[in-house]
Amino acid sequence: MNTELEALITALDAVLQARTGDEARRLEAIYQSRLDEVSMRHPGLERRRLIHAVDFAHRKWLRARHQPPTLPPNA
Repeated sequence: MNTELEALITALDAVLQARTGDEARRLEAIYQSRLDEVSMRHPGLERRRLIHAVDFAHRKWLRARHQPPTLPPNA
């Protein structure tokens, strides 16, 4: 996975887990600054599309984390 995308996914996950309070506002600021950094490195990328891509990747990441490990077939 791309390191920029992974950083955005983990930042978004932290924001969603914190939900409210000072910690949530601090994490939201970190997430927004990371979005700004990526937007500056990729000027042709619309912020709305970037957020949509991060949301999609975050959902996919959550599904992958919650899948049970596969068992080896009986030999």
